[in-house]
Amino acid sequence: MSRRDRDDTAPGRKEQPMRSLARAWRDTPKLVRFFLCHAAVGFGLAAVFVGGFLLADPHGAGSVLLGAAGHWWPALVLWFFVGLTFGSVQIGAATMLLGERPDRPPRGGGTGVTDLVPVPIPVRARRR
Repeated sequence: MSRRDRDDTAPGRKEQPMRSLARAWRDTPKLVRFFLCHAAVGFGLAAVFVGGFLLADPHGAGSVLLGAAGHWWPALVLWFFVGLTFGSVQIGAATMLLGERPDRPPRGGGTGVTDLVPVPIPVRARRR
């Protein structure tokens, strides 16, 4: 245990909020950090999208969302659900891009398919 770790856990000493937040982030499992980072990107893109939608005001839809019953809840709900959609797409795309790098040899010990050769298949024609 390093001196800094002992000093941070000393009784009566308060941790600094930023330090504890950074430590909590560092201690979070990699997969959870992966999901949270990409979900945050999706919600950020949703904020840009909804902001552009409200500013463009297509056929008065932005005015209706902001002026509905005198509050902004409909716009917030739109941002939340668009954020769920964009976040899910971002997580899915990032997950699919996690595949093996081409500089690594294929796993499983095989050499992999190098050439594709067409094979003729005999087919009988039937009369209808």
